[in-house]
Amino acid sequence: MGYEKLKTVLDTKCHLATQAEARKHWEEFDEIAHCYMLASMTNTMHKQLKSCKTTKEILDKLEDMFGGQATLARQSAITSLMNIQQKPDTPAKDHIITFMGYFVEVTNNEANLDPNTQIEMVFKSLSKDFVGFWAVYILGNKNLMLTQLMKELQSYELMLSIGQPIRRVEANISRHLFLKKENKEC
Repeated sequence: MGYEKLKTVLDTKCHLATQAEARKHWEEFDEIAHCYMLASMTNTMHKQLKSCKTTKEILDKLEDMFGGQATLARQSAITSLMNIQQKPDTPAKDHIITFMGYFVEVTNNEANLDPNTQIEMVFKSLSKDFVGFWAVYILGNKNLMLTQLMKELQSYELMLSIGQPIRRVEANISRHLFLKKENKEC
């Protein structure tokens, strides 16, 4: 019975004075809801809201007090997500796992990012080593989920790491040949 009265108060507007009986019922229900709401609050909150005449006023003030905090939390989560960049020597897997944590935080704060936006954000945060992978991904019109992307990036990262020793050897040979050539000229 109490739930029905609360629902009536919250779902309907107060009727005009010409509908005296309906207005009387609405006011009774509103008073009951008003008392329940005030009784369930902390003393500090009760003091701030006891001057409200209707439950609608209480709800409006609560929205004013706490609605902005949700927006701030959502903005903070999105800002954190937009500012993350892959640090040198951080494996792609670790970077994407960090990203996934931020995506969960953003979702918990009621901001929805579609999978394509998430993938694009990940690509923009990766180091320059992954530019080739990103180009192939775009040209190939691939459509991967984050976990699939993480596996693909790990494979690409492995190919890059295998190629690094070869490049170092090539660089050392070039430097050695250059130094040897300089010594002969002297």
